Amino acid sequence: MSSNPPARIAVFCGSSPGASLTHTLAARTLAQSFHRHSIHLVYGGGTTGLMGEIARTLVKLSGKDAVTGVIPSSLLGVERPRDEDVAKGKGKGKETEKHLPRNWARRMGLTVGGGGNGVAKGKKAEAKVEGEEKAKLLLDNEYGHVTIVSDLQARKKLMMELVRGGGPGSGFVALSGGIGTVDELFEVVSWGQMGVHARGVCVLNVEGFWDGVLRWIEKAMEEKFVRERGEGRKVLGDVREAGGVVGWLAEYDKRRRAEREGKER
Repeated sequence: MSSNPPARIAVFCGSSPGASLTHTLAARTLAQSFHRHSIHLVYGGGTTGLMGEIARTLVKLSGKDAVTGVIPSSLLGVERPRDEDVAKGKGKGKETEKHLPRNWARRMGLTVGGGGNGVAKGKKAEAKVEGEEKAKLLLDNEYGHVTIVSDLQARKKLMMELVRGGGPGSGFVALSGGIGTVDELFEVVSWGQMGVHARGVCVLNVEGFWDGVLRWIEKAMEEKFVRERGEGRKVLGDVREAGGVVGWLAEYDKRRRAEREGKER
C-alpha cells in the first residue's frame, strides 16, 4: 500500500544572516513550523547565513532525513565553509570540490593527499578531493543530506523536481536574500507560469523586505505583462509571519487540486 511522499518546501534564502537579527529569527521560526507540520526542507545546501540557520534548526528538531540540500560544486567553499575557516577569513570562494582546507577534508574523512595540490606551503595547505571521495562530503549530518551538482541551473532544476514530486502542501518560499535568491525565486515563478510545476510560490516578507518586488508585480499586472491564474492563485504570495508559510502553501495546493478536479468532471 503506497502513501503520499512528505510535503516538501523549497526555501530560497541568503548565505548571509543579513544586518538584522530578525531575518535569522524568521529562518529559525520557519524551521520550527516545518517540524510541527512534518514538512521536509529542500534548500541550497549551504551552512552559512540563513541557509545554515534553517537547515541546522530543522535537523536538530526533525533529524537529517527531513533536510535535503542541493549545492553546485563551485560554491562549496563559499556556502559550506567551516565556522573556524570563516573566522580566519577563509571560505571566500577559492575552495572548490577539488581544493578544500585540509582540516575540513580530515573532518569529512577525506584523504589528505600528496602532490602539488595536496602539499601546499604553511597554513594554506589544501587537500585534493576527486572522484568518489567527493561523495563523502554528503555526510555532514548537522545540515541534512547534501547533493552536489554541476552548476546553478542544475541546483534550481533539482530543487524544483523535489518539490514537484512532494506530497500535498509542497511549494516554494523565499526568505530574505540577495541576487541569487531573487534569481531562484523568479525561476520557479516563471516555471509555474509555464506549467512546468503547479506549486505555490510565496515570500516570507520580513520587515517589508520584499515590498518592492511585490509592487513591481502589481505594476506588471496593471500593464498586462503578468496575469494571475484564478482566485487565490497568486503569482507570488505575500506572507508576513513565518508561521503562516505552511498554511499559505497548503491552501494554494488545495485550490489548485480543486480546480484540476473540477476540470476533469
